[in-house]
Amino acid sequence: MPRIPLLFFFISKLSGLHLFLGPATCFVFLFYFVPVALTALMSLTAMGRTLDWEFIGTENYVRLFSGADPLVLGIVRNTIVYVAGALPTTIGVGLLISLLSMRMRRTAGLLFRAIFFIPRAIPPVVWGYLWAWSFEGTRYGVFNSILVGLGFSPIHWLTRYPMLIVVLANGFLGVSLAMLVFTSAIAAVPVDYTRAAEVDGASFWQVCRYVIIPLLKWPIATMTIWHLMSFINSYVYVMLITGGGPYYATEVWSLYGYHAAFRDFQYGYGSSLVMILVAANAVLFFIAWKALGIRRLLAPTRVEV
Repeated sequence: MPRIPLLFFFISKLSGLHLFLGPATCFVFLFYFVPVALTALMSLTAMGRTLDWEFIGTENYVRLFSGADPLVLGIVRNTIVYVAGALPTTIGVGLLISLLSMRMRRTAGLLFRAIFFIPRAIPPVVWGYLWAWSFEGTRYGVFNSILVGLGFSPIHWLTRYPMLIVVLANGFLGVSLAMLVFTSAIAAVPVDYTRAAEVDGASFWQVCRYVIIPLLKWPIATMTIWHLMSFINSYVYVMLITGGGPYYATEVWSLYGYHAAFRDFQYGYGSSLVMILVAANAVLFFIAWKALGIRRLLAPTRVEV
């Protein structure tokens, strides 16, 4: 009897679950845990333009928490304002669009949702520069051209309201995904519930408040955690629209880490900023996990016979 190759022997010992999860586990290990481990090691060095692994221990973290970097407090404040503004915009507008579109006729509702899904379908660079062009401070910007046509003077939008523009740009981008999830969840709500409420005299908004929204607890919790992690780590659109300016007015933590590493060539210090971001993600995820009760959502379904 021919000898079975060693590889096929190990494969035969694996269950179907291991075979399906194996490739995904390898990718997560290679492209997440390995980079995080390397970044953690790099954060303990003074690596700069020469890429030398000069270990300095925790000096980068001491610089962060001792106040030696005068920009840190402002960056933290910007990050909190950014997340606190973009997250309610995404969840609130996405939920509102879903509720309104489900009350329309099928074709009109699909068209209405498709319009709000357009930002998700275009490249990030296009979305970012559309916002930058719309709020350009000269008379050639979209909104300033309208103001000039009405006889008003141009407004330097990106100088006066930079954080508001960044929050709206990122918030409305996330609306498309939240809207898609909420629409699917609303479609799964039994019609008998809403009809019973309408027979009892409930208005549309009362049906939404007391019937539909309570049944959307898990989709809302999932989208909240998803976009919370997304906004904390995002910097692309901030960099495209304002570049973090003016004068660090819109510089968020992730963008500050990017600039420290790839603009100022302080790879060690930039890595320490990123590791703080990783720790913040873990802490916020744990808090959201406990506060929203996501563990119940992931628990196995109990079917009573």
